[in-house]
Amino acid sequence: MISFVLFLSLLSLMTNNMIIWWSVFLMMTVVFIFLNKNVKSYSSLINYFVIQESLGLMFLLMNFGIFQFFIIMMKIGVAPLHFWIFSITNNIFSYNLMWFLTFQKLPFLLILVQIFWLGGLMLLFFGLMVCYLQMFSLKNYKNLLVLSSTESFNWIIMGVFMSLINSVYLFIYYMILMVMLINKFSKSSSNWLNWETILVFLNMPFSVTFFVKIFSLSEIFKFNTIMMLVMLMMMFLSALTFSYWLINMSVKFYDKNQM
Repeated sequence: MISFVLFLSLLSLMTNNMIIWWSVFLMMTVVFIFLNKNVKSYSSLINYFVIQESLGLMFLLMNFGIFQFFIIMMKIGVAPLHFWIFSITNNIFSYNLMWFLTFQKLPFLLILVQIFWLGGLMLLFFGLMVCYLQMFSLKNYKNLLVLSSTESFNWIIMGVFMSLINSVYLFIYYMILMVMLINKFSKSSSNWLNWETILVFLNMPFSVTFFVKIFSLSEIFKFNTIMMLVMLMMMFLSALTFSYWLINMSVKFYDKNQM
């Protein structure tokens, strides 16, 4: 399946034909349904199929202006157009969750690069603010993880606008490390939580999202220094939101230690 997705990604990068791009969208939907059919998460599959195919039809019909750019961003689930992803992730686990957050986005990212719109940078910046504010209202570990992944993907796409080669490298690095992390998570909403996971998503130095954000910030610094300072302040907000994990982890084994 990974080889097939890489083939579709290469195909979408080699051409700018709308029909071929729409065919890639359809094949990625089929791949996702094929991978999740044994999990019996039918509500997630139906939601995903309806959302993706409706957006695919809009992509074909609204092939003018910047509408296609917004449609692709919504298909990927980029903030602030990520409102639909929680209806999918609530019923998928382990490798299927990892696939949804990484490989499923690869062909869409390469198509997004080809319909570049510089004004989308401010939309991505607004999406980061929405993510940080939404983190304060979430209490489910899994939803926090999905939102953190969405926020990191926003950073990667902002880096694409600045430097394509750096961002492709970062995306590959991000995919490999997320494959190593997410496959350890089980169906429970709490028993996978450990100190390693918390330190990774708290943007600790040399962790997964740390390099993604540092390289993206270094590219944005060439473009707008004021925006970089605002983003650094927002990264501090993200650390505050994940303090909920720290508090829970601190008291998680209290009773067992007492005994």
